[in-house]
Amino acid sequence: APIALLTRSQYDNTIEDLLGDTTRPSTLFPPENQVEGFRNNVHAHQASPLLVEMFQEAAEGIAARAVATRLDGIAPCASGSDPLECGRSFVRSFGLRAFRRPLLDAEAEIFDRLFQRTLANESYAGAVELVLTAMLQSPQFLYRVDSVGAPTPETGAVPFGPYEMASRLSYFLTGSMPDTELFQAAAENRLATNEEIATQARRLLATPRARQMVREFHHQWLRLDNLPNLMRTAPELGAGSTELGRDWLASLDRFVDHVYWDAGNASALFTSKVVYVTPRLATLYGVAPPSTDLAPVELPDRAGLLTQPALLAVLAHPDQSAPVLRGAFVRERLMCLPVPPPPPTVNNMPPDPDPNATTRERFRVHTESDECRACHQLIDGIGFGLEAYDQLGRYRELENGLPVDVSGDVVGTGDPELDGPYAGAQALAARLGSSRRVADCLARSWYQYAVGRTPAEADACSLEQVTSAFQRSQGDLRELLVAVTLSDGFRYRAPLTEEAR
Repeated sequence: APIALLTRSQYDNTIEDLLGDTTRPSTLFPPENQVEGFRNNVHAHQASPLLVEMFQEAAEGIAARAVATRLDGIAPCASGSDPLECGRSFVRSFGLRAFRRPLLDAEAEIFDRLFQRTLANESYAGAVELVLTAMLQSPQFLYRVDSVGAPTPETGAVPFGPYEMASRLSYFLTGSMPDTELFQAAAENRLATNEEIATQARRLLATPRARQMVREFHHQWLRLDNLPNLMRTAPELGAGSTELGRDWLASLDRFVDHVYWDAGNASALFTSKVVYVTPRLATLYGVAPPSTDLAPVELPDRAGLLTQPALLAVLAHPDQSAPVLRGAFVRERLMCLPVPPPPPTVNNMPPDPDPNATTRERFRVHTESDECRACHQLIDGIGFGLEAYDQLGRYRELENGLPVDVSGDVVGTGDPELDGPYAGAQALAARLGSSRRVADCLARSWYQYAVGRTPAEADACSLEQVTSAFQRSQGDLRELLVAVTLSDGFRYRAPLTEEAR
């Protein structure tokens, strides 16, 4: 498999942890190619010529800032010391952290020579800056490179070494390079057993970076890329505003925090009535304005993730709800069931708003047309049950003065726990929250995010390990992430073929 290139957020976090540089230089990088919403797919996220150019520009700027502001911290050299010896020490100490493993002798020699040649014509600071610039453009920094280990006799799989496991754990659970304790564990070869890995995983999950990582997973899993700039309109909003998008994202982030770190259980993901509101959102949803920027309220018309305003707004058209988008989301993202693409000849624009009809009545044409029925019977019945929420995520019982019909139907999942008629979001959410298929789908999505690729047939045993552990934990979300780190697919890689050696 291709080796993993750092994503933009991983790059920024690594630069911050490595050098204390908080300028987020990757904002100028081109966006990653996504697969199923995820930005870290090793097959899709690769270095284009433009990105390589941006890496060079970023490295030069980062190195210059680092030397100007924290030279003594990066490459100390006391008065009277031999600058060449200081340089050798810097190459090895900084190189260990930048490459996330000790430098090979040949690598250290290359950087020693670069430092020595530069020092002949430049100051000590200038030599450090050039070596820094070179290291930050090295494949060993930009990629998470796996060493070639010996296969296990039982399966032929190759276990990741201690420094590789340290990087795999840290980039999955914190979105950044290993911290001091993880480097120490790698140096002492304390990342070889399930117990050792689980101990470090649970420790990392208690760090602030882990909270940000869990938010980041949900941004990608739920495809919220455009949310900060999302424009939704309604007569009472006038021209509309993107400020709501930023509020919606902040609200969803706090909901995710609440589910993973307060409740901690998957049932809360689907059943919690908590919504976090800003003063602007409080006005929109008809609740008392909070005394802080963002405060939780319990709303009787809410049921977990499906009814979070951010998701309802994303799964909508600018001026109307979108039962097709909502139904397809539930089927694809929450049930892991494929939705066939529409025929190329089909007009997929939503029907025009009609002041004398509900959205459901206008969309009913899908299931009346032979060309559309096969796919839409799998989608629309799910989406119609969420029609009590408009394009702004507001609860409604009337649309255009007409009663909103929230009867829905789940068909064709092959799962008796899921299939069948239901009425309204709460009933659908309760069904999703108790479904083994939905729990397995969530586990699969986390596994996909952790290993950076779409699971294949060879991952079946690893997925079984993860889903079974999730069931045994009774839906403990943090233990789900620990289970992912203990799976064979996370701890081992396939042996290299002869051609790849």
